[in-house]
Amino acid sequence: MSPALLLSLIAGALYVGCRYRARTLKLQRSPPPELLSCFVPPPTEAAVSSTASLPVASIVSDFVPPASTYQDKTSEVLLADPSGYRIPPPPPLYTPVAQWIGRHESVEIGGLVISGGMIYVGQSLPGNNGKVDPALIDPRKSVDFGSDYATPVNFYWSSYSDALPQQRGAYLRWLADGRSSPDADIVYVFAFFYGLERRVLIDAENHRAIDVEIPQIIKELTRLHKHYGGKSGLFSRHCMSLLEVLQLASNPERLYLQPIPDLRPEDGMPLHLRVALGQACRDKTLLTVDMAWAWVRYDSALMLRTAASRCPEEFESLFRLTYRRLYGDGIALVSTSHKLCLPYSPASPGLKDGAGRSVVLGDIPDLTVASAPRQMLQKLIDTCSAELDAYSRFIEHRPDRRTTLDAWVLLPYSLWPEAAKQALCYVNASLGEAVLVMSVNELARHFGASDGIGKDSLRALAAALLAQQIAMEPDILSMAGNAALTERVALYRVVASDEAGDGAPFYDTALLSLELLIAMAQSEGVYSDHKWPICQAQITTWRQLTPHQQQRLMARLILLQPVSLSSFKRRIAALPLTARDACADCIITMVGAPATRQEIAVLEKVCTLLGVEHEKMYSQVHAAATAHPPANGSSVSSGGFVLDLARIAALQKDSQQVATLLGDIFQDEATSEVTLPPLDSQDGLLGLDAMHAAFSRHLLSRASWRRSELEPVAHDAGVMLDGALERLNEACFDAFDMPCTEGDDPIDINPDILERLAQ
Repeated sequence: MSPALLLSLIAGALYVGCRYRARTLKLQRSPPPELLSCFVPPPTEAAVSSTASLPVASIVSDFVPPASTYQDKTSEVLLADPSGYRIPPPPPLYTPVAQWIGRHESVEIGGLVISGGMIYVGQSLPGNNGKVDPALIDPRKSVDFGSDYATPVNFYWSSYSDALPQQRGAYLRWLADGRSSPDADIVYVFAFFYGLERRVLIDAENHRAIDVEIPQIIKELTRLHKHYGGKSGLFSRHCMSLLEVLQLASNPERLYLQPIPDLRPEDGMPLHLRVALGQACRDKTLLTVDMAWAWVRYDSALMLRTAASRCPEEFESLFRLTYRRLYGDGIALVSTSHKLCLPYSPASPGLKDGAGRSVVLGDIPDLTVASAPRQMLQKLIDTCSAELDAYSRFIEHRPDRRTTLDAWVLLPYSLWPEAAKQALCYVNASLGEAVLVMSVNELARHFGASDGIGKDSLRALAAALLAQQIAMEPDILSMAGNAALTERVALYRVVASDEAGDGAPFYDTALLSLELLIAMAQSEGVYSDHKWPICQAQITTWRQLTPHQQQRLMARLILLQPVSLSSFKRRIAALPLTARDACADCIITMVGAPATRQEIAVLEKVCTLLGVEHEKMYSQVHAAATAHPPANGSSVSSGGFVLDLARIAALQKDSQQVATLLGDIFQDEATSEVTLPPLDSQDGLLGLDAMHAAFSRHLLSRASWRRSELEPVAHDAGVMLDGALERLNEACFDAFDMPCTEGDDPIDINPDILERLAQ
């Protein structure tokens, strides 16, 4: 073999060897001069002849680069062919199109081995914004591993390619260290997160085979949030949002069968709840109370009133109770043609195109576009809020009394404390079918108010009892706000709570006539205790009255608390003459015949009070005795008077006219105008005596008082507080047809009264 041929074979072998080695080198920068200096152009003929005698090993050794070039950094090896021209470089290790490195794959970049994958590596990965996707790692870019990834980064990471070599090196080191260091700057966490976003929002949409990677990505997102969720609120929100979308999209379970978790607040309805509602609608499942409450709680389109926000626990309890009462196990959901798409706003600038991204969940309907369920829920919200308004206003001003009778009595009965419900059971058991009489303080103690009860609280308690079909007499609900607090009350059962407000004409006539007659008879000592059973028996025979009205008249008689004579005088003075005559006629008929001398004396006083002439009364009594004998069972001994049921029935045809004439008696406002005396008149303020006038002037100096503040003022003035307030309110009613004070504690001054007095 000739030396020239041998040399050609050796050169060919070296070329193949160098080509193979060039493929194994990771190309990072231009080759250093010293590396290229070891390669020489093809030898001339003289050179070949001069080296013909050299061993092959020595010739090959001339093509080995110096040892100094095989340090940490590698370079591209460029060769020359025999003609003296450079040989084209081999194909690069990374293709121009970026590749996704899988979860269990490794990659070496810049001499650094990165395990765990889940990154994009390559030369090209365009984003939606027309620029390079920030998740792409381009191995052609230089890196500097001298920077620590814990060093704060004060720049916006638009892409790996635009970052500084030091930052690229820090990012690669963080990836190689397992992506778990708590000291890493959040910029590097976001750069890695951008790749996960692209994988599930872009790649998975175009290649369904990628769905098998979703559980791995969910696990990685959960791990990232654990390490870095507390480091950045922005990252926490983006990470949890993507995690929720993936979990809902990959979880085929029926969420409506699972307890609704505590969801983070959002601008719209949380995704978890939207999926649960859509699944329930798709499966034709009823909207349960738990899901309805979650809808109310998390749907920003539903408006909660102040009471719902101020009393959240009470509102939730009332909502659930009312929903079950109205809808039982739930309501049916009507499907919509809109299919549920889970919206997602990417954090990566490479995925933002102004429209956002969305994940379609198959055939699950989107109930957020339906108006009927929201309208139903909003109506229920408003109803429950209205029932809590009074309680809400009370605790706003008195939060320290939230658990007292004054507060909870304003709640619907279903929300009463258990002790209060037991007290009501006791009252029910004690009541039976009879009338139960007790003091106001005793009633308050049954419901846990050991310090007594104010007028406003008693009125609220009466309303609550009435809702449970237990009425109270005197009817504090219909009394004027300035009326004095009674010492005793009578409780009786009613068939339906709405009957208590029934003001039948005959009842008004009978009640007024009985009260007026009893008041006058008791003042003369004519009406003795043994006559009460006779009156009770007669009341039960008045078929014109409803059962409730009969019970109320019975309670009034048993209570033995007739209206005061002073109240009669003031109201009768406002009646026209025809109304007074009608009232006298009714009373004379009720007394019946024959009338004793004592009864005649009582009738004389009644007629005097009514302004009816005695001669007219005598003639009516005589006519009643001759024309209408007493009905069976209504006779009474001569020591008292009787109620003539036959005469009452005869007058029934005129009861409408009589009731109309007597109706004004029950009105709190007087119809006649009374001239207000001057403040400096000899009678004092509004005709009050000196002590009450002095107290009233002090009272009118402020717009509102606590009761504890007024008690020493009344004591210094030498008057009783409740009595003085009643006297002042009566004077204001006579003068202005309105009370002076409102409320029991605090006691508020009527601003209209202050304006009238200032004129």
